[in-house]
Amino acid sequence: NELVLLLLDSVQRLKHILSAKQAGQLLPPTRYAAGTEPGGLGSMRRKLLSFLETSNYYSPDKMLAKLPMVDLYEERALILSKLGEHEQALNIYAHRLGDVDMAQEYCLKHYDPYDERTKEVYLDLLKVYLKPPDASAPMTMQALSLMSKYFERLDPALALDVLPPNTPLRSLQGFFENVVRQNSEVRKNMQISKNLLKSDNLAVSQEYHDRRSRRVVVTSAKKCKASHKRIGTSAFQVYPNNVAVLLGEKTGPYICPVTGRNFKDLPAD
Repeated sequence: NELVLLLLDSVQRLKHILSAKQAGQLLPPTRYAAGTEPGGLGSMRRKLLSFLETSNYYSPDKMLAKLPMVDLYEERALILSKLGEHEQALNIYAHRLGDVDMAQEYCLKHYDPYDERTKEVYLDLLKVYLKPPDASAPMTMQALSLMSKYFERLDPALALDVLPPNTPLRSLQGFFENVVRQNSEVRKNMQISKNLLKSDNLAVSQEYHDRRSRRVVVTSAKKCKASHKRIGTSAFQVYPNNVAVLLGEKTGPYICPVTGRNFKDLPAD
């Protein structure tokens, strides 16, 4: 926490110096992307952003309380991300910073279909687009573009539930076409998998039947392939290659004493 506070204090101090310099030169305030500011401010801010994003050695909730409410929005978004507050973080990128690309990059970075905390991050962004925090108009075009582009990462029912009731069906044509195409592809793949499994099952069943029906005829003259003694009425074992040996001659349950073949490693054809 101490390191974050030191970096934060340095960034705020350098930002104040830059603002005072611009005001003294009667220059309009310049909006810089976080970490690209001139001089030591850019370098110091990059260190702060990197630490907030990658380190687990600070308390996000405590650091969030230390940030100013009307500045350092990128830092706030990173801390909110650490806290799992993805919708709030996306709200900063989409509305406070007005950067749709950063919002979508955030989703690309955090989306995980197997993680309950992030599998609906694209739905969070859809909500952010359509339900702005103030009285500004919904970002309907961005929302429709998101649905069409990332349809496979959105639950169709949940996505449609977020849309305003008066959304024209025509504007959803691309989304519906993609969803239907995806579902058709899924069904097709499932049918192929089902047929392959059925074919494999038939092959295994046939092999099992063939092995079960294999017979070895032991006559009074048949001899053990290992000792060359007559088998007669003595106990014997038959290997998958039809080699019959007296039980006392076997070298193991899987290894043929005549050929040395290990049927556990090299099953019979």
